[in-house]
Amino acid sequence: MNLPRHYQFNLPPEESVIKRNRTITTYYAQLYQRAPHLYKWAGMAAFASFHIGEKLQLWDWQHTGIKTLSATCKKQNLTIEDDFQIIRIINNQIFAEIGGDHLGFRQMEFPQFKKQLVDRNRHPIIIAAFEKLHEASLQLELKGYTPTVQELIWEANTDILWHEQSEVVQPLFNKLSDLFSGAMTLFASFDYKINHHPTTWKAPSRFVLFMLFQGFHILKQEWQLPKVTKLQHRWHWILNDLLKKWKVVEANNMLIEAEIDLLSKLEERNLIL
Repeated sequence: MNLPRHYQFNLPPEESVIKRNRTITTYYAQLYQRAPHLYKWAGMAAFASFHIGEKLQLWDWQHTGIKTLSATCKKQNLTIEDDFQIIRIINNQIFAEIGGDHLGFRQMEFPQFKKQLVDRNRHPIIIAAFEKLHEASLQLELKGYTPTVQELIWEANTDILWHEQSEVVQPLFNKLSDLFSGAMTLFASFDYKINHHPTTWKAPSRFVLFMLFQGFHILKQEWQLPKVTKLQHRWHWILNDLLKKWKVVEANNMLIEAEIDLLSKLEERNLIL
């Protein structure tokens, strides 16, 4: 789970679970602040990491400590502690893989960065996504933020989000206990706010309600109940609700400027760019 040596994030040790999560959230927010026109995924990830952190605080990490994924999954019957360990690992793994790629993209000349991705055998979707972001950044300098450039940027960020969900998150979600997975499904929600002020109806989302009313055609294919740990169900929710709402909220910077600013200061650390 270590970041490549090229990347210079300064993270607390994994044992400091909450502090590490807050630092990861801060890095995402600061990365988004530096180029909100490019790093749409990072802005969305800042909110997601914050909400994960709130859930991680429900567990007594000082008492139990941390465990590796291999140690957790060797057990025949997972406990709620094991499930929390997996969620903690997911938060770290997303940052190690995709957060690290974003920093490399900022720090390095693109040919060198692309070679590094190839040398690390990164997924073709990730390589192609950053190629699109590179092309978009060149077009921004030449033509400004045109509809074509905007479409390319969102396409690249959506590809990154798909890779995150399908290649990083899903294999670990598959290891969760059925009980924990069911609880996650029941309570799964998302909102682009962190300071608990009132929000408009357009911002929050509940997974179960969305799937029952706008994902029923997927559920009835196999007459399944909604399940947030099932990739097909979760991606339908993300793509058709969370991502659409992020585009609306993010388009008006005034709606999230204060939120992102708070997230960028959860831990007083600065990106080394």
